[in-house]
Amino acid sequence: MKFAFSRTAALALAFVSGLTFSASAQDGFNDQGGISSPLVSRCAGKFGADLRAADPAFPLLGLLGLPWYTIEKTDQTVDGDRIVAIVTGLGARWRRRGEVVSLRYRCLINDKGEAVNFTWTDLLPERNEAPPPAMVVRGSAYRQPKQLLPPGAELRVQLFDQASQPPALITEAVVRTSWVEPIPFALRLPPDMKLQGRKLVLDARLSLGVQTLYRLKQPLVLDSDQLQRPLDITVDAVVHSNVH
Repeated sequence: MKFAFSRTAALALAFVSGLTFSASAQDGFNDQGGISSPLVSRCAGKFGADLRAADPAFPLLGLLGLPWYTIEKTDQTVDGDRIVAIVTGLGARWRRRGEVVSLRYRCLINDKGEAVNFTWTDLLPERNEAPPPAMVVRGSAYRQPKQLLPPGAELRVQLFDQASQPPALITEAVVRTSWVEPIPFALRLPPDMKLQGRKLVLDARLSLGVQTLYRLKQPLVLDSDQLQRPLDITVDAVVHSNVH
């Protein structure tokens, strides 16, 4: 099943399509692959590369997609790169002892569509810092069958409201991990969102770039009570045909 995006998502995608990238970079922006903007995935990749350089077996990181990020168009040069977009948003990283630390990030995108700089600030309770209020939906994704994942694979989870026509994207997240199984995820719903009358469905895939490696066999229909407790989902391996 394919979903159309809400007006908010459409505006974000329209903004991205208006940026100036090389032809090869632009091709990758045409297939969203389970996330409203590939820029979020590119930023997660840069974040993961930086963490892996410091710790080859970093546990887990996640960045939130819509509605928790913004993309600012720009034209500047930083360390020899022409920067055409700045992505800012919310995310989290997992420490080895299991602690989850929320963060704000800033990610620079060059004219080739590459994330070339990623900086973040931890939001620490001892400094009276916290992400904006939200209803948090937590879950775990199991893979069937379990196979060695290639570097750069990420879990992409999206929550839609199917009562809208076209279905509206409510919230989403991308997660990258070195070794954690099953893969935990967390979605944040705006605190003022009313759930009455909505037909909520969850879609999830584990992807490498635009290639889907694992996916839910069909979107999972949820009621408001299910959002209050952890969700266990299973994503199945996708068999790719060699016939074109």
